[in-house]
Amino acid sequence: MQTILWISGGLSVGLGMVTLISGGFNQPHGEVAVSFSKLGFDALPVLTFPTPAMVGIALIAIGAAMMIKVNATAWKQTGGY
Repeated sequence: MQTILWISGGLSVGLGMVTLISGGFNQPHGEVAVSFSKLGFDALPVLTFPTPAMVGIALIAIGAAMMIKVNATAWKQTGGY
């Protein structure tokens, strides 16, 4: 059971990272690299979180929680090492 949670947690975190990278954050003037000429370097107030960003953040949180739960008692199984 623990192995399944480790693998599921790792896959969930990895999928969440890929989701954030591929379509995580938006700005009203297009991509971040292109919008510097229109907005300047202070574009954080207009940064939006579309649905893929929320899904990615949720996947990372769920995956991290699964891996933390599985590893919480690992020190008992290894004798403290």
